[in-house]
Amino acid sequence: YETLQLQFFLPSLPPTNGSPTFYEDFQLFCTTPEWRSFIEKHVQPTMAQFEMDTFAKSHDHMSNFWNACYDAMMSSSQRREQEKGASRKLFQELVLEPVVKRSKAENTRHANVLKQANNHHSTVLKQWRSLCRLLTSPRSAWADRNPPEVRWKLSSAETYSRMRLKLVPNLNFDQHLEASALRDNLADHLHNPAESLPLAMAKEAKVSELEDDQLAEEDLPVLDNQAEPKEQNQREKLVVSEDCELITTVAVVPGRLEVTTQHVYFYDGSSEKEETEGGIGYDFKRPLSHLREVHLRRYNLRRSALELFFIDQANYFLNFKKKVVRNKVYSCILGLRPPNQIYFGSRSPQELLKASGLTQ
Repeated sequence: YETLQLQFFLPSLPPTNGSPTFYEDFQLFCTTPEWRSFIEKHVQPTMAQFEMDTFAKSHDHMSNFWNACYDAMMSSSQRREQEKGASRKLFQELVLEPVVKRSKAENTRHANVLKQANNHHSTVLKQWRSLCRLLTSPRSAWADRNPPEVRWKLSSAETYSRMRLKLVPNLNFDQHLEASALRDNLADHLHNPAESLPLAMAKEAKVSELEDDQLAEEDLPVLDNQAEPKEQNQREKLVVSEDCELITTVAVVPGRLEVTTQHVYFYDGSSEKEETEGGIGYDFKRPLSHLREVHLRRYNLRRSALELFFIDQANYFLNFKKKVVRNKVYSCILGLRPPNQIYFGSRSPQELLKASGLTQ
């Protein structure tokens, strides 16, 4: 009582000498402004100072500890993510990329091996059939007494008048049973008709009297009729090389056309080469000096084809991807000035017909 100096701060405090009514008296005293003022001015500041002196340092230590833990956790997480990224990158560089490259290379090699084996098998089979026909022909040593029925077709050899006067055996005869079934509505599944040509292609194929299939001035080379003939012993050089298609009566053969200073080459690029009269495939090599005529043609209503005519009446119909490529090849051939070519200056079919003299 004296230590807290309650006699100065609480003069109205009930006596604490063990009176039986002290509890009720103290409860009534706690409701007085004197007690509330004592609590607010003396007890609460003392309690706050005690808490600050007792727990302030421990609170700072605890806060510093948790901040250090959080910083360590964040740095550890960041380092872990960096290590994961570096490990993933190394795994991709050392394992995944080599595996993908090796897999692609192996798949390509396997496909090439299968393709080569298939081509070799087809070539050997065709050569074997040709040898069997040679050894079992009617005049051979092992002639077949019961030969199969021979089918015939017109030979591709032509006269100067473009007449085909010879029959040759048709080794790839087909009765076209599927086409007959489609014609008679006997097929189980009818194929959908071919889609119509695109609008741009149809516009390109529109025939007009004013616009004919001819080259522009910039597409034609400068042709000098007085130019001296080139030496025959000069080294052969490549002039132009373009992808194209060789159009025949029964097939469209993809390949590549190469024009040099002395020859015209066509390389058959089909995966399965057919047996032809000249051998296996549609490859050909013709001297440029045998070229007689070169004409612009259309294929599937597109101005993208050329037709080459040679002095032995052979002709080749070549279709290119674009009209610009066709014009480029045509200009290069005219620029080489083949010695046996008839027309140099004519550009359109009308001018060619007029220059031929057939209408006079």
